[in-house]
Amino acid sequence: MEPLSGIRIIEVTTNASGPMATGILADQGADVIRLETIGAGDPSRHVGGTRGGVSGYTAFLNRNKRSMAVDLKNPQLRAPLRALLATADVFVQNSRPGALDRYGYGYDALHAEFPDLIYVSISGFGATGPAAHQRVYDPVIQSVAGFAAAQSKDGVPDLVKTIASDKVAALTAAQAISAALLARARGLVRGQHVELSMLDASLQFLWPEVYWNHSFAGSEGFTPKPLIADFYRLLPTADGFITMIVVGDDEFKSACDALGLVEPLSDPRFRTLSDRFANYAALFAEFAKGTRALSTADVVARMDQGGVPCAKVNTLDDVITDPRVTHRNSVMEYDHPHAGRLRQARPAAIFDGVPNGVRRPSPLLGEHTDELLAAAGCSIAEIAALRAAGAVA
Repeated sequence: MEPLSGIRIIEVTTNASGPMATGILADQGADVIRLETIGAGDPSRHVGGTRGGVSGYTAFLNRNKRSMAVDLKNPQLRAPLRALLATADVFVQNSRPGALDRYGYGYDALHAEFPDLIYVSISGFGATGPAAHQRVYDPVIQSVAGFAAAQSKDGVPDLVKTIASDKVAALTAAQAISAALLARARGLVRGQHVELSMLDASLQFLWPEVYWNHSFAGSEGFTPKPLIADFYRLLPTADGFITMIVVGDDEFKSACDALGLVEPLSDPRFRTLSDRFANYAALFAEFAKGTRALSTADVVARMDQGGVPCAKVNTLDDVITDPRVTHRNSVMEYDHPHAGRLRQARPAAIFDGVPNGVRRPSPLLGEHTDELLAAAGCSIAEIAALRAAGAVA
């Protein structure tokens, strides 16, 4: 089932936050049309591993989409793009605030002409304010929002080693677009402007546990509690690493029994849940005495038998063959006409028991320019004239 079949989205986005948001919706059936810059296109086309001129990064973010190579500054493009926009439900952009207004593709201009169009703006810090002008990439937002602080060890902050704030913004945007489409379908609004910043999305994502010591205005009678990150630890084994976490008394006793540890059971530092959380580093130092002498498989089996949450730390290669992954077909393969056989995470949401797949592989830059212009009413001669004028490629 493709729940967004019949929905058309036009995007002017680059890198990750925009393309991933629309990519989620494309996987769910939306017809997503990318307007990319003539020449280089989206910079993400040129990062990471490539094969056949296709990067694995863009092949995942842009599957199930079509691409036009355009020069939005060219006035000759206005009429055909307006014809295309007239067929669209959603317009998504993650340019710096005000950038598209200069070419006639800002919210005010498009809303006046297409009042039913849902216009989505994704930015780093929002459209106004002291940092609205700033060029932003993921580490900047991570540092401002608190990701880096939450990863601190011995007072030294660190970054999450993935584009976390980009992805959080993408997930937030995909949900917001779905909500706006629902509101329009219910007749609550026509088109509207949906705005979100990577900063706001990151704060919303981090707040429940990272900011639980900051949730109370005023600190009277409030003792700060350790962050959940303080309890996220890995333990060495004889041949690798495992992760485990003990919360309840039964889990604590089972973990000690599984590792043959006696002393921790009578240690006053670990008597209650509060005691253990207050001395978690010391507790894991005790656990490490047991895990170092055992294989990873042995530790995991013992903890599973005792009902203790535990897992082997997979390498990236291990993930692909993990039975929990293969059982759900969480990673799929398909053929790309230029990159060959591709392996990717399948769309996570399953509708009515049937996983969605890949209707079309990620497009080459401008692969569908002529097809989409023709659908917008341009003749062969008019398309040739646009190409000669440098409006499209």
